[in-house]
Amino acid sequence: MRELNIMEATVYSSPNPLTLICSLNEDGTTNLAPICFVSYLSFNPPMVGFAAGKQSHTGKRVRETGKVIVTVPGESLAGAVMACGTSTGAKLNKVAENHIEMKSVDGSDIQIPADTRLAIAATLQQSVEVGDHILHICQVDKFLGDEDKKGLYAWNGFGKVASAAEG
Repeated sequence: MRELNIMEATVYSSPNPLTLICSLNEDGTTNLAPICFVSYLSFNPPMVGFAAGKQSHTGKRVRETGKVIVTVPGESLAGAVMACGTSTGAKLNKVAENHIEMKSVDGSDIQIPADTRLAIAATLQQSVEVGDHILHICQVDKFLGDEDKKGLYAWNGFGKVASAAEG
């Protein structure tokens, strides 16, 4: 075995679950940020966490509003997910720019992509600095799923996105 840096290690652990973190922009539109640093944290109560860079517009909006919807995007969004990762929602409406069809979630002002396998609506409980990121610890308000959709994964250390095949 040889010693690896963190980017090399991500290739060895691929595929990684890929999410679009949906947050509410100041103008009421939905911001989308592809993030792989996401995990279930607790069964009771159900909690999830995600880490976003300290300068992240998405992290800032979640900390300001206290609300987030973590989604697993469907495979039709592969190109849009990659495009969303190359710009900031502080300056660009990623939904409009990438022509992403959105749908409402009951009880939330945040919309999600229509092609979504899993949506986790959550409320921020705590933010913790972890190196160059901030970990957002959230209590789940509800889970919504569509088993007929295939979710996307990050492959080759975040170099490409595609669905995963069993076997």
